[in-house]
Amino acid sequence: MKPRFPLSTKIFLLAFCNLVLLGLLFLGFARYGLHFHFNSLLAAPAEDRVLSLARQLALDLTDTPVESRDNLLQRYSRTYGVAFYLFGRNAAQLAGPAVDIPEPVLEEMRRPPPRRAAPPPRRANPPPPREGDDDRAPRSDPPPDSDRPPPPPPIGGGQSRATFEVATGNPTMYWVGARIPVRAAGVNDDIPGLVLIASPSFLGTPLFFDYKPWLVMSGAIIAIFVMCWLPFIRGLTRAVSRLNRVTERIAEGHFDDRLPEDRRDELGLLATGINRMAARLGGFVNGQKRFLGDIAHELCAPISRMQFGLGILEHRTEPGQGEVVGDLQDEMRQMSGLVEELLSFSKAGMRPGEKPLVPVDVAETVRQAIVREALADSQVELAIEPGIAAVADADYLLRAVSNLLRNAIRYAGDHGPVKVSARRDREEVCIAIADRGPGLPEDEIDRVFTPFYRLETSRNRDAGGVGLGLAIVRSCVEACKGSVRCRNLAPSGLEVEIRLPAAAGIPASSAARQSVATTSPPSAA
Repeated sequence: MKPRFPLSTKIFLLAFCNLVLLGLLFLGFARYGLHFHFNSLLAAPAEDRVLSLARQLALDLTDTPVESRDNLLQRYSRTYGVAFYLFGRNAAQLAGPAVDIPEPVLEEMRRPPPRRAAPPPRRANPPPPREGDDDRAPRSDPPPDSDRPPPPPPIGGGQSRATFEVATGNPTMYWVGARIPVRAAGVNDDIPGLVLIASPSFLGTPLFFDYKPWLVMSGAIIAIFVMCWLPFIRGLTRAVSRLNRVTERIAEGHFDDRLPEDRRDELGLLATGINRMAARLGGFVNGQKRFLGDIAHELCAPISRMQFGLGILEHRTEPGQGEVVGDLQDEMRQMSGLVEELLSFSKAGMRPGEKPLVPVDVAETVRQAIVREALADSQVELAIEPGIAAVADADYLLRAVSNLLRNAIRYAGDHGPVKVSARRDREEVCIAIADRGPGLPEDEIDRVFTPFYRLETSRNRDAGGVGLGLAIVRSCVEACKGSVRCRNLAPSGLEVEIRLPAAAGIPASSAARQSVATTSPPSAA
């Protein structure tokens, strides 16, 4: 049975939530403890790209005639997927398609450009250094060439703004402006200008938002997370699954299964404890079966002598005492049957690996069981695939099918025919005996294969014996390396299913896929 919510999923979600909470804690500390504005993570790279592009555009405008500036801006628009506009003093448009500028953008455009700090006054002839002065003292750099246009101011620092960003609605547009020097028509000097970039999307525009660094960072975080947690989760869930699988096998009676003890943690200690428990349980169960077998074997001789003595006594009794001797003989027959069942149970469970397993014709085995266990006026229906064979011991399989067929006829023979079916399911053969009786209580289904367990408290042979029939079935099936289970049918009935390893196909039996009504009396089990 698979878990509804696997342990690996729980651990993975817990680790992911832990990572998210740590990230939120770090962001909160950076925002309120270090006064860090997260908008700069998006705005600062975009501002760098816009300023770099504005510088390149300013150089291209210097070499471009005034009448060709519209074509230059169109080429930039096609290259970067946004609209470019060029403005001069008082927000007068110099180049680009006509555009209706929103009022918030106009307010930013009309703001005075940032002022640069005035350079210190330059001395015409600086005095030569005097003796004793340190030659390594810093000297002032020569002033920049006054004929070269000043570059845009750097990002950040003071109140100067090299760019501005405005978002407007109806429709949604993102406006970014960068101040550049522009040479007006007929004028040799540069005037303050402004290049305006407009886009309907911010995150979808590579000029404003470059997703590649974020994608690389996200991939690195996920890779580190997987490398740290995946081996731990896989190792833990694999060990737990192995524990679950072996404990289920031990619960089914396979006490020889063992867990590896290579781990050096709590799961390793648990595996060691389970191995010790399985060894002790196997010893207890084998000791119980050996004890029952020894008792049954020791009882065979005195029972045989008592039956022989009762046979002699029957011929020497007076006519009025024959009924008493007959009752004693019936009791001895029941005792002999009980001892035989104890011997069968102990033999099948003590050394299951001693008897060789061979391909067995399932249809022929079922036919023999029907002849052996069928009662008068009982009906058995067969639905067996032709040529189906199972790897088993013929005697054990016959005993198991016979016991199941006997129980089905005894408890549900009056409710309809008993159906025996067999089919191949991949590498297994499924043999099912189903009846239409009242079934079993759900909480008793897993206990019916326990030795000496019965729903009725009576141990009368006519009421079902002493509760060894299904225990013998389980021992015989497990000796054939198979499994057996039962389940209730809807609306009523009980089905017992035997699963055995499949063998190569054999010629179809004449008993396959037919309905048989048996009227012969059952033979002694």
